[in-house]
Amino acid sequence: MEDKQEKPEIIDVQHVTCGLVPLMQTHLEGSDPEVNALQFRIRQGIETELWNSFGTGGQWRLTEIKKDLFHDVACFVREEISELDPLGLMDF
Repeated sequence: MEDKQEKPEIIDVQHVTCGLVPLMQTHLEGSDPEVNALQFRIRQGIETELWNSFGTGGQWRLTEIKKDLFHDVACFVREEISELDPLGLMDF
């Protein structure tokens, strides 16, 4: 049986210019519960927009945006939501 935690699935959305964040959220929220990490192939130069869009809170956390050839890769990991701090404000 394939272990989905070893190598995260990479979803190619580098061609998307309008509605990128909602599309990424749809993929994140629709992923199988045993998937703990997802990566998105995105167009270059939108790091600031993604960091601002995927702030704190929620089931997924943006951990890094890696530079690659002709595109970047946004990496997400699944987070357990705290009942005492659902927005993740204690991280600051």
